Amino acid sequence: MDLNQRIRDAWRARAELERDPELDCYRLFHGRSEGCPGLEIDRYGEAVVLVHAPELAPRLGEVLESLDQCHRFDIAVARPRGQRPAAAPVAAGGARTDSSGAAHAAPPLVLRGNPPAGRTWVVREHGLRFAVDLLRAGNPGLYLDARPARRWLRDHPDGRRVLNLFAFTGSLGVAAAAGGARPVVHVDSHAGALDWCRANSELNRVPVDHRDLARMNIYQHIRRAQAGRQRYGGIILDPPPGPEQPRPKDRTPGRRGIVALVPLAARMLEPGGWLLCLFHRAPRDRGELEAEVAGAAAAGAPAARLEVIWRGESGPDFPAADGSRELYITAWTNTIAAPPML
Repeated sequence: MDLNQRIRDAWRARAELERDPELDCYRLFHGRSEGCPGLEIDRYGEAVVLVHAPELAPRLGEVLESLDQCHRFDIAVARPRGQRPAAAPVAAGGARTDSSGAAHAAPPLVLRGNPPAGRTWVVREHGLRFAVDLLRAGNPGLYLDARPARRWLRDHPDGRRVLNLFAFTGSLGVAAAAGGARPVVHVDSHAGALDWCRANSELNRVPVDHRDLARMNIYQHIRRAQAGRQRYGGIILDPPPGPEQPRPKDRTPGRRGIVALVPLAARMLEPGGWLLCLFHRAPRDRGELEAEVAGAAAAGAPAARLEVIWRGESGPDFPAADGSRELYITAWTNTIAAPPML
């Protein structure tokens, strides 16, 4: 089957998403499972971003012609998939913006139209609005596979105080705030990310001020929060995937990313509070990961006991040929009361 046919098949498979009047941003083509590894096509309203491996650059014209047979988009941008140099350091507690490769990717190429500069292109997702930057070298500002997590967060705030770690552009925390969480504290080490958090908050008419935007290393914020005996009714953990996952300074053997962070987060979780974790390209079985998280919490925060209350995964626009998903989402609740932090 040729690439033209594969793209048209992918368009037809997303007919329900295309008909949804409240959704205009999703993945149109997921090459790893739809017949063309190295190519992803993401829709942002009447714009598409073609993320491609360098060797697919000569076929971009063909890809755009195939899309035109389905729908002619006003704007088309090609983004070469960048590779981070092997020697590039990644600071512990760095933001997810690091994992997008924005600082090291080749610049995007405009194939059609006049994309606006900066964060001025706005998309819709089931009552929420997000600003994206179509010309950003890394992710445009909205991880489309996390849509189910944002829906869950909007439905489960219960007026809680929520901590959004690795905030990036704040979409997860904004979803919680849109559902009634008060306040939502966004933590990221990049000032630009926090400016984006503010912009997305304002787009959705949710309150935000300087106290809700913490520019600092993740572990630094956790230490300060614990020293101040702060507790949260909800905590969001969405660290960078793969080898860029941060580790705490104690260098606990075998613990990275979420597993290393869970004991620290669990100590700040209120009784009955929830912890939401996003696992990206997980190298192990989901059940094993969940057991490891629960075990890490029990060992590092004896006063917290985590029990799974919800499981999600990336949506139908991210099909998986082998039945597994590239993103798993799990929410736990703290089932026992914790004594005041010392």
